[in-house]
Parts: sequence; C-alpha cells; structure tokens
Amino acid sequence: MPSRILDIGCGRQKVAGALGLDCVRETDADLVCDLNEIPWPLEADWFEEVFANNVVEHLANLPAILTEIHRVSRHGALLHIRTPHFASLSSWEDPTHVNHLSLDSFDYFCGSTRHVGHYTRCRFEVVRKKLHFGGHPLSLLGRLIHSLSPREYEKYWAFLFRPSTLEVHLRVVKDRPASSPG
Repeated sequence: MPSRILDIGCGRQKVAGALGLDCVRETDADLVCDLNEIPWPLEADWFEEVFANNVVEHLANLPAILTEIHRVSRHGALLHIRTPHFASLSSWEDPTHVNHLSLDSFDYFCGSTRHVGHYTRCRFEVVRKKLHFGGHPLSLLGRLIHSLSPREYEKYWAFLFRPSTLEVHLRVVKDRPASSPG
C-alpha cells in the first residue's frame, strides 16, 4: 500500500495519487468493498490524508465509519468531508442518503458537542467548516445571515436561503502518534 492518501467512495473521480475505495466495480476504485462492513481491509495508522467526497451521507453508521477512518489514519492526518447540507434539496432527493448533516454534526467526534458522545472514543479536531451556497441572488442573504450567526442561520433560515454543500476538514487526534514506517 504505497499511497498515504485514501479516497473513500471515490466513484469515477478518484483523488490523484490516492488509494480508492468504493462498493461499485465500475469506478476508479483500487479496492472494491462495502464501506458499511467494518473493519475495512486496510492497515491501521497508515493514511496521512483521507477524502470522503459525497459518501458519508450514504453510510449507515456514521460513528462506526468515523471510528474506522480514525483507525486507518495516522495521528495528525487530515480528513476532508464534502456532503450535501441538510437543507439542500440534494440531501433529500437521493433515496440512498441516510444521513442529513449540519455544520455541527462532526463536532460530535471532536469532544465539543452538545449531545452524548459515548458511541465512539475516536477524536478529531476541527480544522475548518464551510457552507457553500449557489449563485442565486437570494443566496446572498443566506451567506449574510450565516456569517452573522451560523447556529441561528441553521435553526431558522437554512430552508429559506438554502446552502448546497457542507465542507468539513478534521485532524485525527490519537493518544500517541504511530511510529514512522521503516
């Protein structure tokens, strides 16, 4: 496994130089496997960067998936997640979506959640969170309200001034860094 980059649910647009995982053979996957079946056939503490582009919304047990990403990643690895925001029509139009996620959904894995956090012991830290809006003139109002208060925007305004995509970047936190491969 020479690549230190992992692209889960890579589809037909695998990140250049990455090891691609997907459940569909007719993709750019280097390894075809059901991502819902844990553990994945990958070494622990290997990857330095993980991409999850439009895949986490399809996976049944998000705490288990993030725990598995944590297992295969090295301490300090970066995880890049891109998914439809819960208020986006894209989140609801695809009948294979089982998760509808907000800006704070991944805080659960960072120890900074208002909700219970006992379904996994893996930890990440937030590097950056961002909402993407479309080009419609009304999206300017959504951007403005979001810039003033992301929480209030999601609570009261997200379904009026809909964002399209949620982008979250996390850093893997482990108790002790894995030793460098020989």
